[in-house]
Amino acid sequence: MNPENQIVEIGKRLYNKNLISGYEGNISIRERNTIFITPSGVCKGYLTPEEIIKIDLKGNLIEGNKKPSSETRMHLFIYNQKKDVKAIVHAHPPVATGFACAGLGLSMSLTAETVLMFGSIPLAPYGTPSTDDLPLSLKNFLNYNAILLANHGAVTFAENVEKAYFLMEQVEHYAKITLVANILGTPQTLSCDEIDKLLEMRKKFGIEGGMPEQCIIDGEEKLYRFSKSELVNLIKGIIEELGG
Repeated sequence: MNPENQIVEIGKRLYNKNLISGYEGNISIRERNTIFITPSGVCKGYLTPEEIIKIDLKGNLIEGNKKPSSETRMHLFIYNQKKDVKAIVHAHPPVATGFACAGLGLSMSLTAETVLMFGSIPLAPYGTPSTDDLPLSLKNFLNYNAILLANHGAVTFAENVEKAYFLMEQVEHYAKITLVANILGTPQTLSCDEIDKLLEMRKKFGIEGGMPEQCIIDGEEKLYRFSKSELVNLIKGIIEELGG
């Protein structure tokens, strides 16, 4: 299936799964130095292959009769920073976006599947949509494959558009689980020992990026975990905030 048809199919799935509504969301696929991206102002559930826009990595129009997505800057920023990324999905999944609007990431290690797939899902600070502020808000979180966008939505990226879509579907599923666990009582996260086992499995499966942020020791104490790259990004962010 060519990139145009792949994007059309993913747009239908996002719309039918209520991960987007109206004109929301955008999808892109990278093939070498060409980006195939959804147009602005069009319902992604009713796209046609002819509506897909082709641009280069600098955002210059190659082919298309419509305006590229208003979030093109975010897509290009991710592609230029992550050479292994070949597809990006941006959506507004309702429950996950609710967490983002409440100032919360999805950092609790509640299920083995979530630790294996994501590590955790961080919350990037708010960046005004359609401006450079949004992509720049992601710069310290590109070690993850899914990011919540404060007061906005979520973005996922992967080596192909099918996986990027499924990551978005799983983000919303995890958000629902987290919400229900909080409604029912105090969520019980996995122990640090169990997370260590899952991290070893991640290595065997070749899953990279993103680390669990917290686990429980002796049923109570929270331990925050950071990979080396995350610590470096954290330190850089603090230095920038201090004007260093």
